[in-house]
Amino acid sequence: MQSLKKEAFQKPEALHKNSRLMQLLGSKFVSFLGDQIYLLALPLIVLQITGSAVAMGTIAAVERIPVFFQPIAGWMADTFNRKKILCISDLSRGGLLVFLSILYQTNTLGFWHIAAGALMMGWLTQLHNAAGFAVLPHLVSKEHLHRANAWDEGLFQTAIIIGPALGGLLISITAPGIGLLLNAISFFLTFSIIYNMKVEHKNKVTLLARNTFFRTFTSELREGFKHVFNTKIIWYTNLALMISTFGTTMFLTLLIFHLKDILRLTPTEIGVILSLGGFMAIAGALVTNRLSRTFKYQTILMIAHLMGGVSVIGLAVSSTFLAVALMNAIGVLAASMINPCIRTIRQTHTPDHLLGRVQATSRWMTWLLLPVSAMLSGYLASVTSSEMTIIFGGAITATTFIFYLLPAVRKA
Repeated sequence: MQSLKKEAFQKPEALHKNSRLMQLLGSKFVSFLGDQIYLLALPLIVLQITGSAVAMGTIAAVERIPVFFQPIAGWMADTFNRKKILCISDLSRGGLLVFLSILYQTNTLGFWHIAAGALMMGWLTQLHNAAGFAVLPHLVSKEHLHRANAWDEGLFQTAIIIGPALGGLLISITAPGIGLLLNAISFFLTFSIIYNMKVEHKNKVTLLARNTFFRTFTSELREGFKHVFNTKIIWYTNLALMISTFGTTMFLTLLIFHLKDILRLTPTEIGVILSLGGFMAIAGALVTNRLSRTFKYQTILMIAHLMGGVSVIGLAVSSTFLAVALMNAIGVLAASMINPCIRTIRQTHTPDHLLGRVQATSRWMTWLLLPVSAMLSGYLASVTSSEMTIIFGGAITATTFIFYLLPAVRKA
């Protein structure tokens, strides 16, 4: 790992001249931008229709149910044409959001429409993520994976800056349903970009040659699980992320509710707070390149997990616009430091034919408890308060730094 890092800095690669990488990252940026507007619009729509924190938690949980089928998404990414998977998932998500937007505009959108749509969006997103993760290593040299992942994270955080502020402004002067339509447009744009991108694909599995499809299918799923378990650096970082994500999901599920109904902030103010966090997040994503020259991934990840948990607790006890914005900025900074390191670790320690399954299995582990976390956060908020629930989630996240003291992870 260290030799790869040294070589990467000795032979810098002009990533901006890599047209295929720029197409992929450009499409993801457009999608990220739409997603940020969607993440602001959907809770507001649920709150408008139901006025219930429990309903918001239920929708958040439903959207995360597809994480249980992540291994299937990974198997599909390793079996079928990854470019086609990206295109189909983008078209499907765009069409689904157009349909929900029409229902909203005609005042026929109900809670169960939102639940069904969230479930479908969750599955299509998992499928898209598995294929996108497996495509990226084909576009850059292995030595420069971390730089490409850092760029990816940086663009994601740039979308966090622009998306919520733009979405909050538009929603304030129109209606939350406009957020759904804007996200649909972003998916149609990403489809057009990916469709014109040239990506080589080698079939890893020949379906027609199988005599026992189910037996081979389950065998291939086990192969992905086995690699994750046997590669301890992936296994333990997955466990840390699983627990950390449980805590942050409790926070994220109630964030909009807490800011709007408890602190009485306007949609525009909420959008600005989320956007301000993106500035620090971009710095965090890009600074990991420099940090990785001096520090091991283990050190970066340990500090980031601890810092992220403390920032969530700080946000819960904050009562002013500036204090909330600062705590949110620190939390997003921590998350943006974690993601490029984790992706690079998985890609570096996984052979190509297992990339989709290992990523999907890892995300399955990481997000396994998300539905429980989302439902629990809504329930705890209803019997205690959103503040106490967010503090509890932040405490859980902060404790996961302990995993990075394990010998297998300290090698990272």
